[in-house]
Amino acid sequence: MNNRLETTRLILRPWQETDAQSLYNYAKDPTIGFMAGWPSHTSVGHSLDVIRTVFSAPETYAVILKTTGEPVGSAGIMFHDSLHSAAIQENEAEIGYWIGRPYWGQGLIPEAVRCLLRRCFADLSLSRVWCGYYDGNNQSRRVMEKCGLTYHHTETGKQSPLGDPLGDLRTEHFMQITANEWRQLERIQSIAQERRTDALIDRLLQVWDASVRASHDFLTDTDIHHLTPWVKMALKEVETLLVAYDNDSPIGFIGIQGQKIEMLFLSLSCFGQGWGKRFVRLAVNRYKATLVDVNEQNTRAAGFYRHLGFETFRRNELDDQGSPFPILRMKLKDND
Repeated sequence: MNNRLETTRLILRPWQETDAQSLYNYAKDPTIGFMAGWPSHTSVGHSLDVIRTVFSAPETYAVILKTTGEPVGSAGIMFHDSLHSAAIQENEAEIGYWIGRPYWGQGLIPEAVRCLLRRCFADLSLSRVWCGYYDGNNQSRRVMEKCGLTYHHTETGKQSPLGDPLGDLRTEHFMQITANEWRQLERIQSIAQERRTDALIDRLLQVWDASVRASHDFLTDTDIHHLTPWVKMALKEVETLLVAYDNDSPIGFIGIQGQKIEMLFLSLSCFGQGWGKRFVRLAVNRYKATLVDVNEQNTRAAGFYRHLGFETFRRNELDDQGSPFPILRMKLKDND
């Protein structure tokens, strides 16, 4: 039997036959069915039949608004021995979802998907979760990106397992997240300015100091000493501060101001463990960051950002403090 799951704004519960009218109200929209790969519903009776068949599968949930109690979409977990599109293994699953057009752009489906990811990894102990989207459905891709999934592969000549409304063969792109990647995301917290205590700032400065000395070998002790007050102020004032923890100890952080990544530093033990990519993808996909400045002499960092899709659009001879350390102004390439 399906669990009842809750988020800040949603309840996820099994579909009920009394939901048929609400389901029909949203599932009759041909745009939704086409994007998701199933025929739009033609009547309340059609919706009732779907509830009794497709939506009766384990781990299939009606997405309910807490404010109204109305089902406005659906989200579910599909396993290797049930209806699915990805080529999943025994200890993996695929998540599918949709929401009624009036609720697009409100972050409700990412909220539901994050809830199901927790269900998959924390409760069901799965090793990997997949999601697929058809070519052109960039809204669905962005949901996956916001939830931490990354692109894996593309398949052509695909037919929807739910019955494509036009019977066409399509191109489907698959994204995935592993249990380890999900656990990394769960260890990252957004720290509001009022929660940035002196003790926390001091611990983050320790992370920064060790990281800078390991990665910025062109800086002297004097340079680092002069930069410390600037970094301390930035940690207190930056708009968005995300901190990764190992138990109660900070092991890395990223600062975002508007659309710009202002800082990214990791403890030495986190180098090469995927934390940098996880932070940047979170900044890009959830906080819409597209800009970053990199010291030209920090060639590893410049290469890191290029690998993640950033490119240099301007070079300055001096850094923002007027010191003779050339800065590369980088911008994320538009992949849409």
